[in-house]
Amino acid sequence: MKVFKFRGRIPASKSLMNRALIAQSYEPRLKLVGDSSCDDVVHMKASLKKLGKSSVLDCGEGGTTLRFLAFRVSRMSGEFLLKGTPRLLSRPQKEIQQILRQLGVQVSFEKKGIRIISNGWKAPAKALAVSAKDSSQFLSALFLNAWGLDFDLKIKVAGSITSVGYFEMTLQILKDLGLKYSRRGNVYTIPRGQKIKLKKYSVESDLSSLFSVAAFAAVSGQATFQDFPAKSLQPDLAFTGILRKMGVGEAKKLKQLSVKSPRKLKPVKANLQNSPDLFPVLAVLCSFAEGRSVLYGAPQLAFKESNRIQKTAELLKKAGVSVKKRKDGMEILGRGTVVRAKRFRFDPDKDHRLAFAAALLKYFGEDIQILDPDVVRKSFPEFWKYVGVRP
Repeated sequence: MKVFKFRGRIPASKSLMNRALIAQSYEPRLKLVGDSSCDDVVHMKASLKKLGKSSVLDCGEGGTTLRFLAFRVSRMSGEFLLKGTPRLLSRPQKEIQQILRQLGVQVSFEKKGIRIISNGWKAPAKALAVSAKDSSQFLSALFLNAWGLDFDLKIKVAGSITSVGYFEMTLQILKDLGLKYSRRGNVYTIPRGQKIKLKKYSVESDLSSLFSVAAFAAVSGQATFQDFPAKSLQPDLAFTGILRKMGVGEAKKLKQLSVKSPRKLKPVKANLQNSPDLFPVLAVLCSFAEGRSVLYGAPQLAFKESNRIQKTAELLKKAGVSVKKRKDGMEILGRGTVVRAKRFRFDPDKDHRLAFAAALLKYFGEDIQILDPDVVRKSFPEFWKYVGVRP
């Protein structure tokens, strides 16, 4: 089996970066330390630069880009068209309309995008009703755009919050930037007239991307990641605990994380409710562990860039791995090694994380032609170079 080696720094988290960029649009003097050249961040930066100059903004494939920008432009007066790919627009977006119309904003869905007509937010007559059952990004978008309001905003969250860890990330960033809010049960109150107080904000490495590289070392080899956060807001930090359960060696020192493969990978049972982005690569990693692994708790996987449960099952079955799909994840019967299937083609279906997953199989011997390799630009353009795979 090939031995993987890596030493370096992973670019800034796109999740954190897009949140920080929205905040910076309210206070241009805020300095952001760290950067990412991924498509989602590039589209966010380009759109924010156009605010006040253009009414048409291109969000590409980015869920956070579209949802955060929809709330950002709704704070302004004017008519805006937020464009996106058909795949992005087909994902759950109705909550944008449900929330913003309570704030006096008109939202309509068109074939080419989402049209927003606004004169700024108007104080709702009662607590704003918000559902986060499809995604926590709608709730995050609302909070991220609550700077400098001329009224106190009350928000009542109905039911549970999907991927609540990402909403908690949003709250912590806003707290670091100086936003105050109170909470009683499922009701949040954001006082009026708040301004960003922080002068500089450091954006840590993208742990979702980092895991996609660490998985190679977990199979066979070693990787050392520089500037690894001792503590992190990112829910995908959960990968470190999962790797430990699988027997993977891990060492942290001086802002570094080192990952080393064990003699034998152990199967694992993991709840991915708060870290669904780990799923495709982790499922493939589990195929290298001898025995039954269970990944569960994330029904939202069906509504990501692709239906990740369906597509990951397709990939593993083509590679000769026995899997059982669940509504909230998958069971994988790992074989402990690569069983070289006949050469096959795999279409990641415009999903960057499916390309990462296929690359892990390919590196360790599966004869796969990975179609549309540029899809990794959405979150991690450097991926192919970092892992040394020719798709």
